[in-house]
Amino acid sequence: MSQVPNLESQISNRKSQIALILLAFVLLGVFYSLATPPLEASDEFDHYPYVQYVQTQGALPVMDPADPDPWRQEGGQPPLYYLLMAGLTSWIDTSDLEDVRWLNHHAFIGMPDQVGNKNLIIHRPEREAFPWRGTVLAVHVIRLGSVALGAVTVWLVWRVAAQLCPQSGWAPLAAAALTAFNPMVLFVSAAVNNDVLAALFGSLALLILLKISDLKSQISWTSYLWLGIVLGLGALTKLSLAAMIPLALLVVALRTWRQHTETSFSRRAAWVIAHCSLIITVVLATAGWWFLRNWRLYGDPTAVNVFMQILGYRAEPLTLKDLWEEFGTFRRTYWGLFGGVNVPAPEPFYVFCDLLSLAGLVGLALRAWRRRREGIGVWWIPLLWIAILFAALLRWVVMYYSFQGRLMFPGIAALSTFLALGLGEWLPERWRPAIGWAVGGVLLALAVIVPFVSILPAYEYPAPLALADVPAEARVEPVDVGGVARIVGWEFEQQAVQPGDLAACVKVVVYWEATAPDGRDYASSGELVSFAKLLGRGHRGAGQVNRHPVDGMVPTSLWQPGQVWRDRYCVKVDPDAAAPSLLRVEVGLYDPQAGQDLGSVRVGEAKLAPAGTQALPDHALEVELSDGIALRGYDLSAGSVAPGEAITLTLHWEARGAPSADYQVFVHLVGAAPEPAAQGDGPPLMGDYPTRVWSPGELVVDPHVVTLPLDLPAGRYRLLVGMYGLETLARLPRLDGAGDSIEIPVHIEVR
Repeated sequence: MSQVPNLESQISNRKSQIALILLAFVLLGVFYSLATPPLEASDEFDHYPYVQYVQTQGALPVMDPADPDPWRQEGGQPPLYYLLMAGLTSWIDTSDLEDVRWLNHHAFIGMPDQVGNKNLIIHRPEREAFPWRGTVLAVHVIRLGSVALGAVTVWLVWRVAAQLCPQSGWAPLAAAALTAFNPMVLFVSAAVNNDVLAALFGSLALLILLKISDLKSQISWTSYLWLGIVLGLGALTKLSLAAMIPLALLVVALRTWRQHTETSFSRRAAWVIAHCSLIITVVLATAGWWFLRNWRLYGDPTAVNVFMQILGYRAEPLTLKDLWEEFGTFRRTYWGLFGGVNVPAPEPFYVFCDLLSLAGLVGLALRAWRRRREGIGVWWIPLLWIAILFAALLRWVVMYYSFQGRLMFPGIAALSTFLALGLGEWLPERWRPAIGWAVGGVLLALAVIVPFVSILPAYEYPAPLALADVPAEARVEPVDVGGVARIVGWEFEQQAVQPGDLAACVKVVVYWEATAPDGRDYASSGELVSFAKLLGRGHRGAGQVNRHPVDGMVPTSLWQPGQVWRDRYCVKVDPDAAAPSLLRVEVGLYDPQAGQDLGSVRVGEAKLAPAGTQALPDHALEVELSDGIALRGYDLSAGSVAPGEAITLTLHWEARGAPSADYQVFVHLVGAAPEPAAQGDGPPLMGDYPTRVWSPGELVVDPHVVTLPLDLPAGRYRLLVGMYGLETLARLPRLDGAGDSIEIPVHIEVR
């Protein structure tokens, strides 16, 4: 009898613990909701207009590829979440939506490694400040409703894990903690987005299926009725949940078949057909109207055809290489990649999550091996549900660039349970409760920290400066840019970028001063674009950033005369930019409406280093000049030419040190006379990579064209090369003491 109170005490403790987890989740969810400005959470700027249209018009939106705004492709989402949230906000006047939803058309969506310009919306703090009103109030109310739905999901995860692990007290709590304190779950649960309701119905349907699959449990026809309702509501929430219907029918068919072993084959089959027909009938009664509407409107019951017309397909077919590269986004968006898939957590956070996932996966494999004789039991149901979801996600990725882990959240109950069990497998049974609290505690701490280090800084609204606030070392003589503003300072350090380094960029900070010239309203357009561009070889474009000024947050229409704005840029080098090269950095303003460049200012030069490997010269040499320069070899386009034609001599230089000055290269065609008969002098790479930026160990492939005079006499000529200072005309001597020129060991025959 003494064991009964002990069991009751354990159950009471578990209920208290899950209550604490749920309380912490709600508090964190509210915190995430407040940390993220309105319409900045995952696709909120498309999802909320859907809600607002239902709220104000009492009807569902219709997608139109010719005029997709304001809900764009999200207008094709199943309607349940939006109907619920429209009802929740029915009392709010949201007629100011168009004014609040000022889209940042130049936002760096899906670019987490870019600097600034994370905001999907142009915000005005005075409009979004508390006490909230209008659209801002509605968004916050819906977010609170979503947090409540997320709390239900966490509770369902606990119930699913308890159903799967009835003898384990720690695993359900660990699974709930792994869900509740996952920063991405918190972020999605604090957003206007149907993903949170999809996670709820995915978890609820899985719980019902697990109960139905248990032959020891008493199941009546009402259980199948409720399953049909949940599946129908799921299909009305997100299209991926319709994929659970075949799984549910399979579970019900197996349960029914095994339950009626005493009857004949025909009667067993009749029972299977009856139960499955009931479920299908209820699903169609619940959600069929939606698919019928789509068929009538779009000619496709899923509406995917028009959805993709608006969204657009991949430019190129998906390859395994693409899939592997995008897997990084999948991992990060499962644990925490916020905003428009452009606000990352610190890198150590992802390292921890990767190690956690790997430990869970390996531990799960160990668990399966150790229990291989026990059979798979009921575990095939959550495993198959995860597989179905992942297959649906892969199908989606084949069509579009969206390999996002959050799209697996309808299977979060199964995923968190498996992860908890895998982590627990590393410890003896008696210590396993500690793994849940340890991992949950670390995740809780990270979930608290992430908004402070990632989300809040990404959306911190900049304050205007006074001219005196510009650092003295950054100030320059003001330069007018199109009569709209003038650049009064910049911060630029010497920088070098390696070819192929996709994460590297050229950084510059510019200080704009707003002006108000006579006869022109500088604030007449809110769509002026500031740009920072790189000019590489031949002054051709090698990289550019276009966006609103002030990190994309303050368009010129919000500037006031005399205000100074600090503006950061991080310009990535185009992958096909010719290397090596100087990168001339220019900053300016552009008016896209007029198609007019208002002016730009060169603020510095960066360096695009040579590629790590260079083609070997056709002809090797080894001649060292002073000041750390050596000639490693050459290529010659032709050995026999006619007057008026040209030859190209390509010199392969190596920097043995860091040259102290800019040098010119001389290439002289010499005959019997000491004076050159023709020459191809010029700086290395036509001035695009001067010797002053060379670094030790760099190889520079430098072509020079020598055009022969029309009256050049036929005969045999020599080529002499070397370097000299442009100001002094003094040549660099050879270190071997053999003069100040290098003779190319081949003769040029002039015909």
